[in-house]
Amino acid sequence: MIIIGERLNSSRRSVQEALARRDDAFLLKEAKLQEGAGADYIDLNASALLDKEVEVLRWAIPLLQRILKIPLSLDTANPEVMEEALKLHRGRALLNSLTGEEKRIQSFLPLLRNYQPQVILLCLDDQGLPDKPERALSIAHKMVERLVKQGLKAEDIFVDPLVRPIGADCRAGLLFFESLERIKSHLPGIKTIAGLSNVSFGLPQRKLLNRTMLVLALEAGLDAAICDPLDEELQAALAASSALLGLDPSLKKYLQHIRQKARKEKP
Repeated sequence: MIIIGERLNSSRRSVQEALARRDDAFLLKEAKLQEGAGADYIDLNASALLDKEVEVLRWAIPLLQRILKIPLSLDTANPEVMEEALKLHRGRALLNSLTGEEKRIQSFLPLLRNYQPQVILLCLDDQGLPDKPERALSIAHKMVERLVKQGLKAEDIFVDPLVRPIGADCRAGLLFFESLERIKSHLPGIKTIAGLSNVSFGLPQRKLLNRTMLVLALEAGLDAAICDPLDEELQAALAASSALLGLDPSLKKYLQHIRQKARKEKP
C-alpha cells in the first residue's frame, strides 16, 4: 500500500493559517511526522490561499524538500500554479490531479509532456460523476489510453474511482468497490488510489469509517490511499489486513508494526 499523507491540506484551518504566516516549524513538523509514520508522498495543497497560492508554494516546496527523503504530491486544480510547482519540485512529483474534462486535459497535457510527473486520474468527465462501475471504467480507460500516447508509463498512473460520502448515498461505498475491481481487472499495470476520508464526510466516528473503507478497498485491489498516516488504528488495520490478504508474505510489515507499537507503549 502506497500512502500519501493528507495532513498538509489548506482545507484544514490550522494548515491554512500556518501557510499564510509562513510557519516553517509547523510545516516541517507535520511533514516529518507523516514521513516517520510511513508516508510515501506528502500531499501539499495551498489552494485555500487563493491568489497567494503560488507565493506560498515557492516558499513551501523548497523548504519541505530540504528535509524530506520522499517526494511531494502537488495538489492544485490550477494549471498555471501546477506548472510553477513542478518547476520548483526537485525530482519527480506526483500530480494531484487530472480529470477527464476536456478543458482540463488540454490545459494539463503540456505539463505532463514537459515534466513527466506521476499522475492521479479522477474518474470524472464532462458528463459528470459516473453512476455505474461500467462508466467509471470507460472514463478511466479513455484517460489512461490518452496519457500513455503522450508518453506516460502505465505504472506511473494512479486511477481514482472517486470515493463519495455514504451520508449522501448509502451505496457510494459499493459503487467505489465495484468500480475499483473493474478498473484493476481491465487496466493492467496502472495503480488505483482513493481519498479515504471522503467516505465519512459529515458523519460521526469518521476514523472508524475511514479505516474500514481502507480494509475493504485493499481486498478489492487498492494500491494507494490518501489518508492520515498518523492514525494509529488505521495503520494497525492496514498491517493486519495486508497480512491476512497475503500482501505481506513474510509478515515483515505486520511484525514491524507490532514492535513499534510495543515500544511506544513501554513505560
